[in-house]
Amino acid sequence: MLTAFLCVIAAWQSTNFMFDASSDTLVVEGDPKLQDYLSMSDLFGGDEFLVMTYSPNKGSLVSDQSLKTLTSIQQQLENLDGVRQVFSILDAPLIKSPAIDFTAMATSFNTLRKPQTDKDLALIELTTSPLFREFLVSIDGTSSAIRIDLKKAQKLEDARNLRDEYRIAYHSGTTAPSLSTATLSSQALSSQASSTQTSLPTIIDKHQLQQAEAAHLAARKQYLADRNILIEAVRRIANAYQSDATIYISGIPMIAADMISFVKSDLALFGSLIFVCILTLLFFFFRKPRWIVLPILVSGISILLTMGILSFAQKPVTVVSSNFISLLAIICISFSIHLIVRYREILKGSPAISQVDLVEQTMRSKFAPCLYTALTTILAFGAMMGSRIVPVEDFGLMMCLGIIVSFFVTYSVFPSVLMLLPTGQISNTALKPIAATAVFSDIVKQRPKVVIGISAFIFAVSVFGVTKITFDNRFTDYFDSNTDIHKGMQYIDRHLGGTIPMDVYLKFEPFEPIDDEDDFFSDDDFPERYWFTLDMLDKIEALHDKIEQHPSTGKVISLHTLQAITKELNDGEPLNQTELAFVLGELPETVRQQILNPYAKPSEGIVRINTRISETGPRFSKDIMIADLQQYATSELELKQDSIVVTGMMVLFNDMLKQLADSQLRTLAYVVLATFVMFSLLLRSLLLALLAIIPNIIAATAVMAFMGFAGIPLDMMTITIAAISIGIGVDDAIHYLHRFNAEYRQSANIRTAIERAHQTIGRAMYFTSMIIMVGFSILAFSNFLPTVYFGLLTALAMLLALIANLTLLPALLVKLYR
Repeated sequence: MLTAFLCVIAAWQSTNFMFDASSDTLVVEGDPKLQDYLSMSDLFGGDEFLVMTYSPNKGSLVSDQSLKTLTSIQQQLENLDGVRQVFSILDAPLIKSPAIDFTAMATSFNTLRKPQTDKDLALIELTTSPLFREFLVSIDGTSSAIRIDLKKAQKLEDARNLRDEYRIAYHSGTTAPSLSTATLSSQALSSQASSTQTSLPTIIDKHQLQQAEAAHLAARKQYLADRNILIEAVRRIANAYQSDATIYISGIPMIAADMISFVKSDLALFGSLIFVCILTLLFFFFRKPRWIVLPILVSGISILLTMGILSFAQKPVTVVSSNFISLLAIICISFSIHLIVRYREILKGSPAISQVDLVEQTMRSKFAPCLYTALTTILAFGAMMGSRIVPVEDFGLMMCLGIIVSFFVTYSVFPSVLMLLPTGQISNTALKPIAATAVFSDIVKQRPKVVIGISAFIFAVSVFGVTKITFDNRFTDYFDSNTDIHKGMQYIDRHLGGTIPMDVYLKFEPFEPIDDEDDFFSDDDFPERYWFTLDMLDKIEALHDKIEQHPSTGKVISLHTLQAITKELNDGEPLNQTELAFVLGELPETVRQQILNPYAKPSEGIVRINTRISETGPRFSKDIMIADLQQYATSELELKQDSIVVTGMMVLFNDMLKQLADSQLRTLAYVVLATFVMFSLLLRSLLLALLAIIPNIIAATAVMAFMGFAGIPLDMMTITIAAISIGIGVDDAIHYLHRFNAEYRQSANIRTAIERAHQTIGRAMYFTSMIIMVGFSILAFSNFLPTVYFGLLTALAMLLALIANLTLLPALLVKLYR
């Protein structure tokens, strides 16, 4: 009754289960480069924009029908709630279609919206323009891009800033700055917020910090819901015009949303297929309805309770943690299968035993190994909680919580249900030997040295393979080539200047206006034009050209782009200082907002070189590229080290992967040491503990080596494979050695103990591994390639752990244990 009541509560809470599809899950919270990115985004705008391509199926890009369709699309996009502005070839200022005097731009300039514009000349101008070529239009003039700038999530940013300030004040014991709570519309801060401007208390207590955390979670939940609605609305608009044109959508928000979309789809589709496979294999192995229903029941209850707790704690699932349900199912089924096999062993040896005694002996005999497998697996996943990457920390927390819940559910529900059932008759499958375990047993007993020698060779090769692992992640490689998001990113890469943004910021002395009474330019509506010097433009041009020389660089836009346009208007000659100030002053405000303001902030002394990286170009090291740019700026351009900032989603995502790898390497030694201690306590033998660790280190290394040789990069999912491999392998080793110890105490013969261990616990290890391997292999059919890799690598980890613990581990026992 208690379990049923908890399940009802958990099911109710699970209705609030969230998936976080924001780009924030792709970066490291607390990364100094993230702070640079956020501060620069406040000035220039970040990566919160979408790109929609438009390629008419019939006629020219600038035909009346095409422009009419494009106008309709743009109007619908502009009317969406959450869109700040939309910019397309319809808005591009034209000065050659027909040609006008540059000074006339102050009062009038042409666009494709105006009837007097020569459309053929406009297409030529757009496809040859240093600014608009590969930015708004492809070089061949057959495709255009619509840039959709999204509104800033001000409520979320205010809530995040408030939470961060509260955290600092609470943990440091200092006073909090006087921040307004009026900007927050969250019920979580209703006790503090008011409609008038109020200040936060100077001393922050735990309750106030909890309110700020709750406010941030509420704002984030609303932001994710609004963003999903917006992206779906953009998709509907694109789909409505697919009969008139080929349309793709891309951009960082779309990539993040599609990642979660594919993950959710995989959970629904492949979750059902895995469920069917598990049912089939359980029937094939055990041939009894109770042994099919009971593992599924225990797993289902464990997953439901875990989801309920996570929903109550408002922990969303991200791409990193999306497979926690599958992994939790592994652990639950493993517990159940070991109990089933042990139950049938005892029944086989004592057919007349009562059900009460049978269940009690089963649960008692497996309590210690199951407890220690739970603890060691918790240690493996708990190591992720020190990564400082929020999605990874949450993944570790989810798994630790799920394992604890699974253990208690298994040891409460499993015996409770069995006590309600009769003993029954044992099936013939319980007596049938497993061919694979018998073969392994014979090999180990006859040729232990050969097994150890082959294992040593595999380990040496694996160490070499691990050195070949890379972090060369590409978003295009995350999605199957048949998916729309992959096609869109590939099309933009090849025709419209690249997909992934990277920004380089240069810092100069800020513009300082002169007091009005002394300023004879006081009537100038753009006095900042005198801040732009030829020396500054020369440095920008040099770095601009340096970036363009990289083979994976797509479109690069900076003040040098504007300078190139003015050269074309000045017979190919660069402007002098006076001419430059004059031209900048003549630019109308609408043009200045499009081609100047996004790339320079005189009041802050910062200029921007906006770059888009082509992910379909040659593979390259992002670290080397960034270091090369910084070195060039400081040595060749003689800029100070702190005067250049390289940031953008490419940089932040690369940092996230590096930090995740570093954290995994740092904690690997901790995991191995902690596992060794667990083995020592359980087996009461330092030698056995050491022998148990060796095969699983080799198996985990072999999985990582396979990634290196196969060219599979470490990403948000595959980075956790090492911890999963050790966790899975250690579970097998614990069960095997626990049974080996029992058999050795009875026979006092190592080879006999090994043979009996293979016949008994080897059966449970084989059943568990086969079920999990087949189930996870189904993920190979996913359209989201990290899920494909995760499924196949997990299946490989199960296979190698099984082989290592049924061959190398007993071979080491034969040669070393006395």
